[in-house]
Amino acid sequence: MLMFFGIIGFLLFIVFLVKGFISIFRKKNFKKDFMIALASFIIFAAMAIIDGSNDPKEVAKDKEQVATKEVKEDSKAEKKQADKEKEQQATKEEDSKEVSTNDSKESSTGEPKDAAKKEDVKASSHGEQATVTRVVDGDTIHVSLKGKDETIRMLLLDTPETVDPNKPVEPFGKDASNFAKQTLSGKTVGIQVGSEPRDKYGRLLAYVWVGNRTYQEMVLEKGLGRTAYLYNDTSMLDQFHKAQDVAKNQGIGVWSIPGYAHVDHNHGYHYQEEKKEETVQTPVQKPVQKPAPQPVPEPAPTTEFFENCTDMRTVYPNGVPSSHPAYQAKMDRDKDNFACER
Repeated sequence: MLMFFGIIGFLLFIVFLVKGFISIFRKKNFKKDFMIALASFIIFAAMAIIDGSNDPKEVAKDKEQVATKEVKEDSKAEKKQADKEKEQQATKEEDSKEVSTNDSKESSTGEPKDAAKKEDVKASSHGEQATVTRVVDGDTIHVSLKGKDETIRMLLLDTPETVDPNKPVEPFGKDASNFAKQTLSGKTVGIQVGSEPRDKYGRLLAYVWVGNRTYQEMVLEKGLGRTAYLYNDTSMLDQFHKAQDVAKNQGIGVWSIPGYAHVDHNHGYHYQEEKKEETVQTPVQKPVQKPAPQPVPEPAPTTEFFENCTDMRTVYPNGVPSSHPAYQAKMDRDKDNFACER
């Protein structure tokens, strides 16, 4: 009978001893299991001692073995506990390093570390997580998506041109580009591809999420762009209109120039460079000088011929001077330049 209880005690000792080691590896409370194992072992030892009291040497040997096992088990438990404490200490050191790194980032950028973490986590909940590698202009960026460089053309947003070789830099184009660089460069964003995945240039057509807001809404709210039906996906158009109305009602950005931007227009911005006003000088009209009256030319003299003075006197009774057309030297006998005088 005593041997039966001894066997039961030994089996319980083995079971709870194994369970104790499993609890150590699972980082659970192992003390209870070892206490039960110890009690079971004591029961087993007591039964063995009583049963084998006729052999003191065996009893002493058994006790020695039990003590040795207990020491080994205790040393193992202590070693496990020490390893556990070291692991916890290492974890704390890593956490402290991460905190100090985040604090330094916060001090250099002026942004709260928790906000940056929340932003990244939220970004991953909208579309695919990607890192912005380059900003082209206010509505086009490059990202690293699934290990591949992708060009993203933002849906339902059109900002003034800055890089089109066929157009001048349009008003507020550089402002939109600079805002994109400040907000997106090097950041983790969410890329939500639209119903029409790519355009004819192979660019991904997508909504770009920064935290729990789209980047498109941020641009529209500041008046640095406008809504446009550039592609088929219009699922967020109503939401974008609300953001756009903030800038439009205030008359800021592209809405500050009359006739420059139009809602849902797909033909760009109506912009013409102001031409420098050229001063047109009206020529001073000089007074028209009337030509001096020219003397009326005397009619060319007509030569009159008379055969003799008698004939001439029938017309010119007193004769004619030398300037007269009828004057003939042969009729001026006294050579006084007067012909046929009386």
